[in-house]
Amino acid sequence: MATPEAPSTPTSGTVPSSVRLKTLFGDREFEWDKAIYFPTGLKGFPDHNVFALASFPSDGTTSFLLMQCLTEPELAFIVAPYNMESDTISPEHLAQAFTIHGIKKNDGAVLLIVTLHKPEDGSDVSMSVNLRAPIIIDTERQSAYQHHLPEAGRYDFHHIIK
Repeated sequence: MATPEAPSTPTSGTVPSSVRLKTLFGDREFEWDKAIYFPTGLKGFPDHNVFALASFPSDGTTSFLLMQCLTEPELAFIVAPYNMESDTISPEHLAQAFTIHGIKKNDGAVLLIVTLHKPEDGSDVSMSVNLRAPIIIDTERQSAYQHHLPEAGRYDFHHIIK
């Protein structure tokens, strides 16, 4: 269970420059000026708009990130950066998503929400990513949107990754 801790040494009457949270992956400090703002929240979480990205404590070989809500410490997602040179998502659909959200091509990034699947029979855990609703980020404005791609596309909510 994640719980907020006191911000880093704020002075009375000032807004803290960071917030320290006890997350599922240990204590982490997040700087407010590096936060990503979701104007419409995420699907299912419309009232949670401020998130930050953090690396997992590991040997550095993983590309997965923690996307932590800064206003609700118990809300966090594992995300994976999307390789923009991949054709898993149609480049035309990504370009359309960037245009819809007013994101310049060079300022755009895409994250995919990861889901872990643990079978009841105890076999190996598998992972999937949500290709149908990627997170489209405007790196210049530090804003993001969960964008629904066309249902007629080849995009699955649970695209298995290996």
